[in-house]
Amino acid sequence: MAKTNRRDVLRYGAAGAVTAATAVVAGQELASAEPPPGAGDPKNPLGGLKNVLDPRDFDEVFKGKKIRGLHNQRGRNELTINNRRLALTEISTLFVPADGSPPYVGVGWISALNHYDPVEIDSSRNREGLRKLARKVVDILGDYELADAAADEHGH
Repeated sequence: MAKTNRRDVLRYGAAGAVTAATAVVAGQELASAEPPPGAGDPKNPLGGLKNVLDPRDFDEVFKGKKIRGLHNQRGRNELTINNRRLALTEISTLFVPADGSPPYVGVGWISALNHYDPVEIDSSRNREGLRKLARKVVDILGDYELADAAADEHGH
């Protein structure tokens, strides 16, 4: 059995506290958010959000699935896999870089598929985060498709 030292307990305890506190705030933010203009447009699987062209946006095929991501002005990034919307939730979380640099608190994005493995988006450290998240979801899905319920928003 692995030995747990005091530093690990403090680090993971702090990460849990930050995540829990942020989940409450994020849930309140999502509950009070007004629907975007044009929401429900059947011609646009991303809900009709208008987006100024962003160089990080993408529309490509990855492992046989069409992935599309939009970085929206209001910070509500949108992601579809084979034209099915995947709801995303923004949370603050502790990131521990693999390169050995110091841990830091940043903004992570989760979905029903990567719920316990947040992906950092829109930071100087990770400009391709939405694409990384889309590819991670495709890897998790394998031969399966997103269910309709994947588009349902959820709070923490």
